[in-house]
Amino acid sequence: MRLERGNTCLENGSYLMNYLCCASCHQRDFVLISNKATEDDDGEEIVTYDHVCKNCDHVVARHEYTFSVVDEYQEYTMLCMLCGKAEDSISVLPDDPRQSAPLF
Repeated sequence: MRLERGNTCLENGSYLMNYLCCASCHQRDFVLISNKATEDDDGEEIVTYDHVCKNCDHVVARHEYTFSVVDEYQEYTMLCMLCGKAEDSISVLPDDPRQSAPLF
């Protein structure tokens, strides 16, 4: 099940609201970050890592975060079975043109 997180995109860390316990050892403890990798692919930054059970090293979920600049907007996405799915877009300009009221 993929949970919608609106515009909350985690580049680092874990969203643990729905984490009951490790499916392997059944312990509820911290989830560690392992195998973190960052790559820059044609102007898009992609960060991937595994959420790993602190007790038995079971991989709970694979996390992917992306960042890019498209036109005049910073685009963020997150996809993870533990943290959920989210995306956000923020203007690089002081005033976001999407938020301004029409003149007529």
